[in-house]
Amino acid sequence: MTEPDVLVIGPTSENTIVELDALPSPVPHTVMARSTREAMGGTSAGKALHLTDLGVRTLLLTTRGDDALGEDLMDRLAGCGVDVQAVRTTGPSERHLNLMTPRGERLSIYLHGAGAVDPEEMRGARATARKALGHARAVFLDLAELSRALIPEVSAMGREVWVDAHDHDGVGGYALPFLEVADAVIINDDAVEDAESFLRAAIQRGARLAICTLGSRGAIAVGADGSFARADAPRVTVVDPNGAGDAFAAGVMGFALRHGGAAALVGDALWEALEAGAAQAARAVTSPELSPLLETPRR
Repeated sequence: MTEPDVLVIGPTSENTIVELDALPSPVPHTVMARSTREAMGGTSAGKALHLTDLGVRTLLLTTRGDDALGEDLMDRLAGCGVDVQAVRTTGPSERHLNLMTPRGERLSIYLHGAGAVDPEEMRGARATARKALGHARAVFLDLAELSRALIPEVSAMGREVWVDAHDHDGVGGYALPFLEVADAVIINDDAVEDAESFLRAAIQRGARLAICTLGSRGAIAVGADGSFARADAPRVTVVDPNGAGDAFAAGVMGFALRHGGAAALVGDALWEALEAGAAQAARAVTSPELSPLLETPRR
């Protein structure tokens, strides 16, 4: 294991991606798919790939199923230059069915969630996290059982904590323990009613950076001093929108690491960080894979 600048904790999966003209209505009917394919998924795998793409030394601590698919996913990540430490789970690897539209709308169905982690594997995961956090400047905690179990280790080490709460509604639910320890918070606008108010409330509670992604409309952010920024998404030909949010988060984090951390992203630096995130997201959506690194893996 190298000495990482960032530790990313969370899931890797295999996704079956089905593109439809529109997401299906909740009534019995038949639709024709535009296309279907298999691809790597997992929000943490995406962040690790894009941080690696940016030249950030990254360790991915992720779950893998007790099957050939799990081994293949780890090999593919390593082949892209990602330093990965696998935590073996019981049962098959995590698999999703993603129903997508050309506009980037997504319905994600969990075919298999990550299985349980036995006590010995969890002890190993805790040791790996502690060792990595002895060197890392920041940790990205994605919403997953492995990440939640490691919150005490992460909190004790005092490193900058980034949390991607995805479609958190701003009120309650699974994300709350993660948000309580977060220095940098990222959400999307799928469920939150007033994104700017949520971001400002996060800063008032102690976060140093709060961001909401708006899909094709870009992103907004509030910095530690209350400054506000908005950046538009670049105009590009979208090949596959999967992984755009994770690439965006990696781009912002990479910028933050070069400019003093999340708390330093105020004023012009806040806008520039959003621009960096948008540029990395553009790399994701113009690739048929989760990251362009998967198109030409290293040997």
